[in-house]
Amino acid sequence: MPWLSFKQAFNYLYSLNRTACSEEGDDIKDKRLSTVRGLDSLGHCEFDFTDNNRKVYVTPPVLIRLPSAGFPQAILAGFRTPNTIDKLRKVCQSVEQNIKIEVTEQREELVLVPKRIAVQVENVSELQEIASQLAINFIETPSAWSLLNFSASLEDYLSNCQWSNESELNWKHQTFDPNILRFLPSPSSMGGASGMKVPNIRLSQYQHPSRNTQIYYLWQEERCTQVERDWGRYAVINAANIKVLIYDKRRFLMAVPVGAKLPKLLERALTLCSGYVPRFVEKLPLQKLTSNSSIPKPKEVVNGFNVKGFNLFRDVPPQIAEMTAAKLGQTLLLQSLDVKL
Repeated sequence: MPWLSFKQAFNYLYSLNRTACSEEGDDIKDKRLSTVRGLDSLGHCEFDFTDNNRKVYVTPPVLIRLPSAGFPQAILAGFRTPNTIDKLRKVCQSVEQNIKIEVTEQREELVLVPKRIAVQVENVSELQEIASQLAINFIETPSAWSLLNFSASLEDYLSNCQWSNESELNWKHQTFDPNILRFLPSPSSMGGASGMKVPNIRLSQYQHPSRNTQIYYLWQEERCTQVERDWGRYAVINAANIKVLIYDKRRFLMAVPVGAKLPKLLERALTLCSGYVPRFVEKLPLQKLTSNSSIPKPKEVVNGFNVKGFNLFRDVPPQIAEMTAAKLGQTLLLQSLDVKL
């Protein structure tokens, strides 16, 4: 489907579900972007924005095993029809009477992201049989692990960047401040808008003068390289020796600041630990943080006044949380997260 058709369909369907108190304009754009990110992270759709011929692809239906302990569980991702749930229930009953099916809504504000459909069985072979009767694939190895292992690390990503000596674009631009995790008008050489010192590597966001699109460049002295925004932010965050990823070992919750969203594959890996789109919270009830890194102690970006909010990923096993952080050159900030999901 062409991207324009997707936008038109989304705008129409969202207008039907929009409450009377919702706002127009930026509100629908923000919801569309959040929905796109959710559909992508859950594996329901693939979005190709690599050129002007931008398209959206619905993925084939598939049962994806979750990396959970206990009885085997899988979620349904990809294409579905209005009778998909009924068909799944009938197939499960024919395989084993005690199979559990759980159908739950995603985040309340993401009304156009499909419900989470999870199946719990006593034996992995039952998931294989369910998939066989539905004529769909079953991914036995949890995709969270596969994606995490496949994803590049920040070090890998930067080593493949092509640096060159270029002049600064004369487009409207902003610079990422790692102390507050936001793009702001370009700071002075001594400090950012936060008033704190910024590293000698910077990430600039340039607004195309006519297309309403952005491109991102990392700059170090007079050399630059074009980068993806999410990788670029972590390059600057790490250069400033700031740690931003928070983890609750008791509840298996991982909190990621919205100003430091994860690169695509890593975000999908964490999302497919549970099958739930990450929940947004404006603030976290944070106590004194404990980092599992050695000295020198890093700065910690967790203050409510300088972070716009957090995305909470649930059911993330400790090994996956640690590996995700390591991919980004981060170490986890360990914290009890007493929040309602």
